[in-house]
Amino acid sequence: MLWLIALVLLLQALFHWTLEPAIRWLTPLFELRVLPLLLGLLGIWFLAGRTDSDRTR
Repeated sequence: MLWLIALVLLLQALFHWTLEPAIRWLTPLFELRVLPLLLGLLGIWFLAGRTDSDRTR
């Protein structure tokens, strides 16, 4: 039983140590902190589209 507890603690520490950078990088994405930036870029993209005078006939 003591070996099982030690193994679980070791695995938890290993997963925390290896996955912490990924968690730090992906947290803003999952919390939608970049949503205003993405919406702004999408708006700029729409505003920079072609007009009727830019099209060739």
